[in-house]
Amino acid sequence: MINSHVATRAIALALALAMGGCGGEAGDANSEKLQEQAAGTQTPQRIISLIPSVTETIVALGATDRLVARSQYDVDPRLDDLPSVGQGLTPSLEQLARLEPDLVVAWPDNPMRSVIARLEELGVSIYSPEVQTLDDMRETARDLGAMLGLETRADSLIATIDQELDEIRQTVAGRPRPSVFYVVWYAPPTTSGSGTYIDELIEIAGGQNIFADAPGLWPQVSLEEAVRRQPDIILLSKTREHAPDIGRLRDEPGWRQLDAIQRGDVVQVDANLYNRPGPRVVRAARELAHLLHPEAFQANSPR
Repeated sequence: MINSHVATRAIALALALAMGGCGGEAGDANSEKLQEQAAGTQTPQRIISLIPSVTETIVALGATDRLVARSQYDVDPRLDDLPSVGQGLTPSLEQLARLEPDLVVAWPDNPMRSVIARLEELGVSIYSPEVQTLDDMRETARDLGAMLGLETRADSLIATIDQELDEIRQTVAGRPRPSVFYVVWYAPPTTSGSGTYIDELIEIAGGQNIFADAPGLWPQVSLEEAVRRQPDIILLSKTREHAPDIGRLRDEPGWRQLDAIQRGDVVQVDANLYNRPGPRVVRAARELAHLLHPEAFQANSPR
């Protein structure tokens, strides 16, 4: 039995990491901030990013030296020596203020609203990107390039990502597409729907998302419906704190009715890689393509 309070917090975190950022009014606010930044004479030099995928984008743009803190979910060893401000969704306001940032990249979700308001009172610029799709990821990179005076690097980063994703797509083109059940969280089963970057990565890697037609971006789904659809492969997102026990799932009602579970066509994938819509989406897409079409990456493999 899973403690409901712990489970709720874990699901919220898993979805937050998967979504990368969300919020209804964030787009207009970010547009205003970008205009203000463009009108200013100085670019941010003391940045705190509370969104891991955006932190990784800042690093990829070559601005690691401008980061003055990290969240506990950042995994890049180059950030290990930076002070931690805690969880990205519930950071320490005192620690944030003490570090005197001139730009904070923050989740636009409810837990952050009071922190954002207080930081803005202190004159700190806030950037809260919405990242649901690969296009959103590209836009975020462009925004950061504009704010940090690194437009050329941002354009180059996006071009490199697009080229490598296209190469993966071409490698698996023309092959049968196995059906994929991507499990963001397993109790209750939560997956990625159409309009998410996970759905796009599955398509790029030569698969088909069995819940592409489900309502919502990150819907909770029933195991009965998953059994009815019988995916060819199941991907279980795991974190350092939460890793589904595949052996136990083989005996659990609902899960054990999935043929892929019984065949062993179930793979635990790293949430720190797959659930972050940043520069490492190429690595995630390539790993997924190898899982779905290993024969496509053998030398001179025929389609």
